[in-house]
Amino acid sequence: MKATLKEVAKLAGVSTATVSNVINETKYVSDEVKKQVFAAMKELSYVPNDVAKSLRVKESRLIGLMISDITNPFFSLVVRGIEDTLAKEGYNVLLCNTDSNIDKEKEYLKVLLGKRIDGLIVSSSGDTEQFFREMADIDVPLVFLNRCPAPLISDVVTTDNVKGAYLATEHLIGHGYRRIGIITGPLYISTGRDRLKGFKQAMNEYGLEVDNKLIKEGLFNVQSGYSLMRDFMSESMKPEAVFISNNFMTLGAYHFFHDAGISVPGDLAVVGFDDPDWARIANPPLTAIRQPDYEQGERVAQLIMQRIKTGNQSEPQEIYLNPSLIARKSCGC
Repeated sequence: MKATLKEVAKLAGVSTATVSNVINETKYVSDEVKKQVFAAMKELSYVPNDVAKSLRVKESRLIGLMISDITNPFFSLVVRGIEDTLAKEGYNVLLCNTDSNIDKEKEYLKVLLGKRIDGLIVSSSGDTEQFFREMADIDVPLVFLNRCPAPLISDVVTTDNVKGAYLATEHLIGHGYRRIGIITGPLYISTGRDRLKGFKQAMNEYGLEVDNKLIKEGLFNVQSGYSLMRDFMSESMKPEAVFISNNFMTLGAYHFFHDAGISVPGDLAVVGFDDPDWARIANPPLTAIRQPDYEQGERVAQLIMQRIKTGNQSEPQEIYLNPSLIARKSCGC
């Protein structure tokens, strides 16, 4: 069982107020008494409560940031935008990587709240609406990044994923491809759903059939990109072109092309979502939807600061940033 402040005070032979003054440095305490208190803390393995310490100043100057996968180049640049912007305001970031795992997300939230964070930025792991709705009672400003539970319960800053997927699909259609497939992200995540929605919109508006056999749900990782592209190419009615919904899955698909000796765009045209550095030097260079990643981080940080400064009173805002299509050779350009 965790030791208490009262137990430390009893062992040190001082009052609880004295122990608090030693920990928080709020009043003068002699060196001899400090030694007694620190010795008692060490013997009891007592760890000061960060919440109690931060109550002194009523703010921690800390922003909690929960990211689904920090190894993703997209999120790396978003985080840089967040850190750079918050640093100008005198705030630091506590970064947690959730691996898109709801249980890890919940556990990290407990840790961050224990640090008395002044605000929270979250790239949500999926269907966590009720989980974050309960945060209203805690009164911590909350902004969703890139992914958002439905319906909207707080601010969100994201790329217009529907528009990005539409642009990718329209570009393939413009090259004359008609049998077009898609590897989506997880459909319990808003980015997965929205990119599928944009794909379907483009196909429908150009009068093309959406064949459910050409819709494969991935996991936003390299392994699913590899295996699902292998599935596509093993079917009797192969797609002429495929839109792949994130950079990791596209990288997995490229690994498969290399292993299977598939020519792109000769055997299959490809457009990916996200424009990582490797896209320019891939063989062939990848046509991709580029997200305004650093700007997204800046806008998220600006919004959380606005919430902190104004007391978190206004209605939730939805900010959608415009993606752009970068044409290279994988689609036949």
